[in-house]
Amino acid sequence: MIDFKVLELSDREILQPFVSVRGRWISDTNFTNMFMWRYSREISYAIIEGQCVIQTRYPNENPFIFYPLGQGNKKPIIEALLKHYQALNLPLEIHSLQQSECDELVLDFPTSFVFEQVRDRFDYIYHTQELIELAGRKFHKKKNHLNRFYLQYPQTQFESLSLANIDEVIAINNLWYGNANKDDKGLYFENLGINDALKHFDTLGLRGGLLRIDGEVAAFSFGENLDEDCALIHIEKANTIFNGAYQAINQSLLKNIFAATQYANREEDLGIEGLRKAKLSYQPAFLLEKYHARLKV
Repeated sequence: MIDFKVLELSDREILQPFVSVRGRWISDTNFTNMFMWRYSREISYAIIEGQCVIQTRYPNENPFIFYPLGQGNKKPIIEALLKHYQALNLPLEIHSLQQSECDELVLDFPTSFVFEQVRDRFDYIYHTQELIELAGRKFHKKKNHLNRFYLQYPQTQFESLSLANIDEVIAINNLWYGNANKDDKGLYFENLGINDALKHFDTLGLRGGLLRIDGEVAAFSFGENLDEDCALIHIEKANTIFNGAYQAINQSLLKNIFAATQYANREEDLGIEGLRKAKLSYQPAFLLEKYHARLKV
């Protein structure tokens, strides 16, 4: 049997060489992402023959894994996983595969798996400079909306997130959550995750910023570099009393913190209609496709 260890902050040093690889822009296996969302599901990992396998299990659901991370032949790892889950009388499910990983899995196991493209999980990848400049006809409405925000709130100031203001951001995040729908479990787990990420901001290698209007925090956002070319934006929160604050922090974070990157990954829409519409309205450069693989019965 494979011994999976439940994810903790101290595991970052072990997992980072596996999950932080140049050119791997998928959000699912990013350490901060997993660390933030560990309250809503059990996330664990195992090192098998020098490669890392991450397992996720939602309450009352079967576990699934992500494709093994690391250098080397994946076939013996998958074979070990097949035996492990068979012994538990559970199906082997592999989530958020990229196309190249699907191809590799088919080569190793030609008739063993059924594949499904999962649109709700696609990551949205944008040109960073396009979201900073908002130039041209396709961003005309966005630019006008942003201009109206700064005309209405010319006193808006941007600050980088640091030890000097982290506690204030945690307090405002809790205040905003206190005004939200308490029955929404997703918001509950998100609030816990945001606070944890902010408390361990430096350890997680995060970078972020806030907008302040007349001394009040109106919005904040944070992310990290996946590599030299791509930033991953984890969280974006704003007080909707300030119309346009979301658009303003979106642009300001990229302009002031991540301008050196070519692309920005703003994660998934989870099939939420309003979120999908909003993400598409910012004209993504491309969508990072993901697939699920399930062992044939």
